Amino acid sequence: MRGRERLKALARRSVRLRLGDVGGGDRVLNNWRSITAVLVLLFGWVPLGLSSETPVLVEIPSKALAPGDLLQVRLHSRSPIGRVECSFIEQKVRFYPLGDGSRWEALAGVDLESKPGLHSLTGTVWLSDGRSKPIRKSLRVVPKEFPTQRIRVRQKFVTLNPRDSERAAREHRELTEIWQSATDRRLWTDPFIRPVSSRLTSGFGRRRIVNGEPRSPHSGVDLKATTGTPIRAANSGRVLLAKDLFYAGQTIILDHGLGLYTVYAHCSKMHAKPGDHVEQGEIIGEVGATGRVTGPHLHWGCRVNGARVNPLDLTTLMAAPDAGP
Repeated sequence: MRGRERLKALARRSVRLRLGDVGGGDRVLNNWRSITAVLVLLFGWVPLGLSSETPVLVEIPSKALAPGDLLQVRLHSRSPIGRVECSFIEQKVRFYPLGDGSRWEALAGVDLESKPGLHSLTGTVWLSDGRSKPIRKSLRVVPKEFPTQRIRVRQKFVTLNPRDSERAAREHRELTEIWQSATDRRLWTDPFIRPVSSRLTSGFGRRRIVNGEPRSPHSGVDLKATTGTPIRAANSGRVLLAKDLFYAGQTIILDHGLGLYTVYAHCSKMHAKPGDHVEQGEIIGEVGATGRVTGPHLHWGCRVNGARVNPLDLTTLMAAPDAGP
């Protein structure tokens, strides 16, 4: 602990040297390089352009990202922040204030089918005194190989008749409109929980071969459970949809605000209805086998500003115990 305090003291001393714009050239630069390394080791974030002219610090993950990953982005400022506009991989990143307004945070996602390479997080921060400051950081997305899964279902879910085809297309448009919308305030509280306490039967991102034909990758996780097992809300939010869908069966979508949605599919019963506000852990439905399934289970999905991300990241990024049965 004493060694850690010495590192923090070094951090504060080096920041003062940098922000005070003292002379010494290489000595100041070396101190700043040292403090950058210390900050990454201690707190897991990377400072961008902190100075008296640009008083905004951006906290980002120091690891490479992969398709389907969820990440937190934090802003720190010596002055209160008034608003933020930011984007990442063609998604709007929606920030919300913490505490006195000098710290802001946002969730962003790397879509399941995002291309590997460097992607830029870019935007503008407006301070309460009227100044605006640009932010920009390149984040590397590395390739990820997902396993292939072969399943067999009723042929009606593979070779669609005209009526089912029109229905599936209509529901796809309806869901797309949901993913492209966002409530302008945060409705969730940290941390998230699993909606069902059970093991996975099918992981996120698996490439699906359905009745011998390639289909879209698995955009959620399947949690093993028997029909009638209670499904609990992973966090507080508003019920945006509770409806029988062609592929997903009886499905509930919770709007947690700021472009964050969780999906609960293949229910046997839905206890929540559109417009309801639910609290974390509240029973919203029961596990079933409706829609395109091989047996009873809960399909749990997550969308962040339209990006399909692994919902389990919600529980590991902001760790919490699982919900009860």
